[in-house]
Amino acid sequence: MLASPIPRESLLHVVKTLPAAPQILSRLGQLLLDLDSELEDIVAMLRRDTALTALIMRVANSAAFNPGVPFASMEEALARVGLSEVYRLTGFAAVAQLADRNLALYGYAGAQLRENSLLTGLVMEALARKVRVDPRMAYTAGLLRSTGKIALDRLTRFPGQVNAYGRVDYVSRGKGPLAAWETDFVGLSNCEAAAIILECWHFPERTIAAIRDHYAPQADSPPLATLLNLAAGAAERCRHGLPGEHFYWGDLPEKLAFVGLDSDALDQATRHALQVFGPIRAALG
Repeated sequence: MLASPIPRESLLHVVKTLPAAPQILSRLGQLLLDLDSELEDIVAMLRRDTALTALIMRVANSAAFNPGVPFASMEEALARVGLSEVYRLTGFAAVAQLADRNLALYGYAGAQLRENSLLTGLVMEALARKVRVDPRMAYTAGLLRSTGKIALDRLTRFPGQVNAYGRVDYVSRGKGPLAAWETDFVGLSNCEAAAIILECWHFPERTIAAIRDHYAPQADSPPLATLLNLAAGAAERCRHGLPGEHFYWGDLPEKLAFVGLDSDALDQATRHALQVFGPIRAALG
């Protein structure tokens, strides 16, 4: 039976319970576009969230970014890694904050979602450089594509909602494409939920549309949606996929042709992403 659609107000209420890190990431993206932005402005904004600051420092001091003497302060870390890396560091930390618990609705650990998000984001970044798409926007879409899953999971945990939704999860009771199961069970797919949330967080429209459409990109979808489909499929083939999503990653030759890539380019991007992924995953724990 098809569930009644979740009211937008209920979903936005869930947003208030999510970590502030993605909103800081959105503001950081806007700040980095301003050529007059100073390092001090960036540090001040990041320091509004002490947990995020601690995660950024942990990653900045990992082997992926700093094989030498540990950075003593945020200012030193950002000055030495460079402003071009600040956004990546913040993105890694934001995903770690978002995926900080198991997802009962889906039946898997937060670490599984976090690793999928990290690898998808890194593949997106590598693919974007090959097709002249903004790497930062591509990276963001990869990192945050599962935000809707996190929100729907939290929604079903709210007081008064546990009995309504029961203890069903996709891994043990679900079958078929994930979005169809979500729509039947909670009245909304995770892609639709993510679009609502990212709009609330003031991310660019192209990022929002890419995540909304990436399960089944259409001719009028932004190219970023097809890139995201390819990147998520690459993560799946690297054994970092998420249950119920493999249905969406087919028709590879057609999708590659649509964005002007070939299988070799996708393989190269995936290998490059995996080289970065290992040290980052170790740093985040």
